[in-house]
Parts: sequence; structure tokens; C-alpha cells
Amino acid sequence: MEKDGNSKESEMMIYQPLPAEVRVTLAQHSLLSGSTQSNEKKLEDRFLMSYIQPRTSVIPEELTAVFKKNFPLWVSRPANENKKTRTRKKALTSIEKRKLGLHKLPKTGIKYKACAPLHQLWVEYMEKFLELENSTKAANKDLLYQRIAKADYHGCLLMVTRSKCPSYIGTKGIIVLETKNTFQIICEDDQLRIIPKRDSVFTFNVSKWTFTLFGNHMNIRPSERAARKFKSKPTIDL
Repeated sequence: MEKDGNSKESEMMIYQPLPAEVRVTLAQHSLLSGSTQSNEKKLEDRFLMSYIQPRTSVIPEELTAVFKKNFPLWVSRPANENKKTRTRKKALTSIEKRKLGLHKLPKTGIKYKACAPLHQLWVEYMEKFLELENSTKAANKDLLYQRIAKADYHGCLLMVTRSKCPSYIGTKGIIVLETKNTFQIICEDDQLRIIPKRDSVFTFNVSKWTFTLFGNHMNIRPSERAARKFKSKPTIDL
């Protein structure tokens, strides 16, 4: 019990209030320092006003308002403004393409003579693509068949030699559009005809060679056919 009493007395000795004289002197010192700072600021403002006022036509009140403002020397821009946003062009979906009719050709307005230069370009393309002088040899025939299956036939002058539908036999024209299941050709009478690939056999000429296409082997989209590997299949007469 005596120890507790001694500890309380020691705490009372450490934490004692400041004397009144010390508190008065501290208060006077703070007042003096505050007054000196305010006086220095007033002197600075007066000096600036006396220097700027005769050299400008600005009202003194506006100058004092300007002095109170803060002018940062460097403004940091947000990171999002520095980065340029890339806008990707949205491609049309297959449904939108069908609605716009991008896969359909007009039945009138396409002329056979207008498509003749396209056929000439296609013949030049096939001669380079097939390399007929080398690929027609017996050792390279498999390579030739692969190239014929993967070739682009837009511009080909095609004729239907066999078909389950007799009305298609003998039809001849330049291919202006190929789809998965059809060849759309423009004939010499400027009529657009749609020939199904299924159960049809076609022939076309490149230079002095005549080639035969079996429609049942061509039921693939042109873009997919170009990247596909074909296997040799036996052909069956219709």
C-alpha cells in the first residue's frame, strides 16, 4: 500500500500545470509572431501593388483577387487521356449480310460481254496456278487434281454436260458467283442462271486441255475448299 501511494505522488510531481507567468509569456510571444507575420505580408502586398499599379490599367481590387489565387507550374494529365482508344470496325454478321442481299446477284443488268474480260483474267490465273506443262505429266497428276479442287472458279466459262435435270444439260456461261451448293452463271443471252452442283457434271477448257468437274465433290464453300485437303474418290456415273 505504501508503494502505491509513492507512485501516485511521483506522477503528481511529473505532470504539473505550468505556472501562470510562463503561460502569459507564451501567449505574448505567439501574438507577437503572428503580428510580425501579418505585418510582413502586408508589406509584401503593398510593395507589389506599388510596383504593378502604375504599370497596368487593372483595378487594385482585381489585382488583390489575382494574388490570392494559386497558379500551379505543372498540371498532370490523367493517364486515360494520354492513351489513344482504338476503335475496331464491327464486321457484318451472316444474318445482316443476308438481309442486305450481299449473297444475291440481280437477275437483270449483268451483261455477258462485260464478263468476258473476267474470263480472260481467269484463264491467265489458271495457267499460272496449274502449271499445265509440268503438272499434266503422270508423276504430277495428284498435284494437278489437288490444285483443280482448290482453284477459284469466278470467271470460268463452264458448261453442264450431265445432270439429273435434263433442262440444265448444255447450259453454258461465265461463273459470276459460286456458293456452297450452286454455280451462278451469266449466259450469252444475258440471263443469270443458277445451276446446282449436286448431281451435275461440268466441263471447262484451259488452253488446249479440257477438264471435268463433278459437282458432288464441290459441295464446299470456296473459301473452305482452298484450305482443305482432298482425297481421291471414285466417281460414279449418274
